[in-house]
Amino acid sequence: MLSVQTAAMSPLARLHQWDALILNRVFQGVRYRQKLTHVMATVSRTGDGPLYAVTAMAVWLAEIPRADAFCLTLMLAFAIERPIYYLLKNSFKRNRPEQVVPGVIAVVVPADQFSFPSGHTSAAFCFATIAGVLFTGSLNPLFIWATAVGVSRVVLAVHFPCDVLAGAMAGSAIALISGLLLGTF
Repeated sequence: MLSVQTAAMSPLARLHQWDALILNRVFQGVRYRQKLTHVMATVSRTGDGPLYAVTAMAVWLAEIPRADAFCLTLMLAFAIERPIYYLLKNSFKRNRPEQVVPGVIAVVVPADQFSFPSGHTSAAFCFATIAGVLFTGSLNPLFIWATAVGVSRVVLAVHFPCDVLAGAMAGSAIALISGLLLGTF
């Protein structure tokens, strides 16, 4: 049953409370598991920008069928996704978990100041969606990787779960819109 205090909270306040609770449970569960933290830091780094450019170049040079559509769609998607991610992050200005949740300390140093949405997750889902539509179809293993990138950001305590969900939705939507605009999907 909801308490009077919880019922009176705004939806955003309740969402933040839920985010903080989940983050705290995840963080407390992995704080002393160095191996998992190390693996998650590695997974997170695979979501850094250079991997996308290197992969696109490799696909294009290997002359894989639909490589041109892949590279073109990826370029347009990231040309849209990066500014939108930056605009959202600097509009919402949601503080990172360690700034607002007592006892939570980020395991890695984030590249920017704010938390919402997760740029790593947005980029990973954007990439996975484009590759999935053009190369793998409905059995897209890259969604497992993109999900792991998002989970890593929570485990490393640089994002709340809702930051990751928003990033996943934004990245996937931008990828689909880009493919439809170009006629590559």
